[in-house]
Amino acid sequence: MGRFTYLSSSTRQPTPEESDIEITITTPDEVRIGEVLNIEVTLRTLHPTIKDRPAGDIKGQVNVHIGGDHEEVVLAAGLENANRVFAGKNVLLTGGHAEIVAEKPGTYTFTPGEIGVTTSDYPLKSVPKGELPFDSKTVVVEVS
Repeated sequence: MGRFTYLSSSTRQPTPEESDIEITITTPDEVRIGEVLNIEVTLRTLHPTIKDRPAGDIKGQVNVHIGGDHEEVVLAAGLENANRVFAGKNVLLTGGHAEIVAEKPGTYTFTPGEIGVTTSDYPLKSVPKGELPFDSKTVVVEVS
């Protein structure tokens, strides 16, 4: 899990505001070439929501930048608030998922990128403020 600084804007707040967001990217420690590499993402805002939100009202996705020995950007979709969120509280989004097939050996790193969130009121876009460090890594090994 990492705490990352983003610039966020929406139709409600068009001027980007700086905000810290906790993002966890979970990947397996090791997979073999040819296996599916699952990427799971959760996100927690560190600023309070402005009003109560029912479960499932907030949906999101995160671009995950894969680096190291494999370069690709994948979209971890399916993020959602599983529980009701009360005004003045942080928002937890779970269920983000992406996957790739491991095609070559080496160490793959996973870094969060642009975030898109939609509520019943408005969409929100967040972009990293500067370069972010990777949050997870997986070693891909050859089949023996």
